[in-house]
Amino acid sequence: MSDRGLGVRVVHEGRIAVIGLGAAGLSACLAAAELGWSVIGFDRSTIGGEAAASAGRSKIIRFGYTDPFYAELMRDTRPRWERLERDTGSLLINLCGMLHFGVGGATGTDAVIESLERSGQDCEILAAAQTSGRTGLHLRTGEIGVYERNAGMMTPASVFQALSARASALGVTLHENTAVSAIDDAGACVTVMTSNGPVIVDRVIIAAGGQFGRFAPAAASQLTVTRQYQIVCGSPELVASGHSCSWMDVTADDWYGMVNAGSGIHIMGVHEPATVVDPDQPIDDAELRQSVEVQLEYLRERLALNSRQLTLHEVRTCHYTNTASKDFVIDRLPGGSTVLLSACSGHGFKFTITSGYLAAQLACTDAPPVPRFQLSAVSSKA
Repeated sequence: MSDRGLGVRVVHEGRIAVIGLGAAGLSACLAAAELGWSVIGFDRSTIGGEAAASAGRSKIIRFGYTDPFYAELMRDTRPRWERLERDTGSLLINLCGMLHFGVGGATGTDAVIESLERSGQDCEILAAAQTSGRTGLHLRTGEIGVYERNAGMMTPASVFQALSARASALGVTLHENTAVSAIDDAGACVTVMTSNGPVIVDRVIIAAGGQFGRFAPAAASQLTVTRQYQIVCGSPELVASGHSCSWMDVTADDWYGMVNAGSGIHIMGVHEPATVVDPDQPIDDAELRQSVEVQLEYLRERLALNSRQLTLHEVRTCHYTNTASKDFVIDRLPGGSTVLLSACSGHGFKFTITSGYLAAQLACTDAPPVPRFQLSAVSSKA
């Protein structure tokens, strides 16, 4: 037993497999390697490929939440991203600022302001005229704008590259385009059946996104898989000041986007409640069209642009695992040799470097799970 300065004991330094190499899985690979374990990772596709829920053009990073728990979790998370930037010489976070807007109240902008203040973050209350001039976003009557300066955007491709490079530098072996068909953890060791043959390890972390049910059927009833659509639009010119800005409609809760995310590029997404049984099933064209039209109409209103000024460039389809509580799942499965890691609900990307770290702690040390991320907690809190 050795102490790595984490306040917990390393169980033993053996071999661990990580299934799924999205941002969470890669972060788990990196953390396990830092704990001294031999790490091998598998993904059925390419790292950062279209199938990954954590892929895409851009992701939001923020402290502002209506739930202060996640504002506090970001205080632990940002230093980890900054360390990865230093270790790899990468620029992972564009601190362009973020506008939270909606009505006040305990579940509205008042809660966002409280979480920002509790986490020591600077914010500014903006009037409607100020939001349109600074961000290009137009508020509705009765809405309040909260501008969070220390927030912004992350580019998934850069994150994947940095995590992969750092993990590889620490000796992690990453296998892309290698499907895992089964896990047998009934014995003293764990057998991972891959398309290249069986692999024997001591521990497994399942970070397979929407495919988790294939490997952890007992947990499948406590998580659902949702299919979401993100639109990428273009305008002939940059809006407002031309500066980039992330945004979140606090009242709608799961409506978000980025203004000027590129040259005349604006992004929007909605985390809709539609549930699918299998991520591999065909896309419902009617569902897709309806989601895109709703988002386009909303974005045109918020940016005060007509159909000629705002045109659809691209639609991205993502699959997210979700829980009743909208919390992540980071928990040991019965037997103790397998850990389930699911950065649930679309807000998980920004925390993956922490969720991967927590999963590695569970797999490689005697650390207790975070109570809020246990399977028993996420399934009982609606």
